[in-house]
Amino acid sequence: MIAGPKVLGLNGFGLEVPDLAAARTFYETFGLEVAGQPGPDQPSGALRLRSPGRSNDELVLVPGSAKRLHHLSFYFDPLQRDAFADRLGRAGLAVRDQPPPGGGRDGLWFQDPWGTWIHLCPQLPASTRRREGGPGDAGWAARVDVAAWQALEAPRPPRKLGHVLIFTPQLAEAERFLCDVLGLRVADRAVGKVSFLAAGEGVIDHHCFGLVHSTHRGFQHASFQVGGIDDIGLGAWRMREAGYRDSFGPGRHALASNLFQYVRDPWGSWVEYYADMDKISERWVSRDWSVLPYIWGPEWSPEFWGGEMNANLEPR
Repeated sequence: MIAGPKVLGLNGFGLEVPDLAAARTFYETFGLEVAGQPGPDQPSGALRLRSPGRSNDELVLVPGSAKRLHHLSFYFDPLQRDAFADRLGRAGLAVRDQPPPGGGRDGLWFQDPWGTWIHLCPQLPASTRRREGGPGDAGWAARVDVAAWQALEAPRPPRKLGHVLIFTPQLAEAERFLCDVLGLRVADRAVGKVSFLAAGEGVIDHHCFGLVHSTHRGFQHASFQVGGIDDIGLGAWRMREAGYRDSFGPGRHALASNLFQYVRDPWGSWVEYYADMDKISERWVSRDWSVLPYIWGPEWSPEFWGGEMNANLEPR
């Protein structure tokens, strides 16, 4: 384990998009809410979105000529601010308190060796509120004299942002940087394809971030936690009825074991509903795997992480 300050989880991410109105419609249909007014460092047209009930801006959208990753944001203990700034400085990174144009987040900012803006949010991660009365709740499976379908009629939006994966042509180098400098740790790898990274202490999600080997740096997908398979199905139904019909799922992943349903956004990237992810502790042993990315799901050829699914639809 790396000594010193560590990030504690994923706070959010930012995207540049060519059409804020289209982005707002897509993400609100997905289940996110627009949060208040833009911050002082954001363009007047910026949008801040979050899962209902969350206090952090999980997604910041700013105008751009094309869809591309704008920044990544991780939590850290505010008592470790000076220690983190010192570690970043010793790594040769220029640390600043002011966000880049469109950043709109308070904390520490720097660019990684490949030019991606990374934000460190001086807050402890907020707990996820549990929504009662549905799959996963005590007694649900043993219900008697309850019409389950009626309990599932209400909107069941995402509970929180769970993880983001990005493309990189330097898979091993980027993994090493994130582990050495930010204190992330490898949960599992699909050899030569994907590295899944975890953050935090105690019992934590299998991963909050990941790297996908590709031709260039960029956004691959973001994933939001929901309550279970019915929430996934209802979300997929809602997106389909709204005209977002290009999807992949449902299924269950191999590494991390989570249920999934991906929906393609208006610019060719993906957003995922997920549920029932593995939890790990400090006793978890990372392994390198050569397996299919899911144990059941839709037919796909030649394989899940290939260009046929993602098409690397982001400017280089």
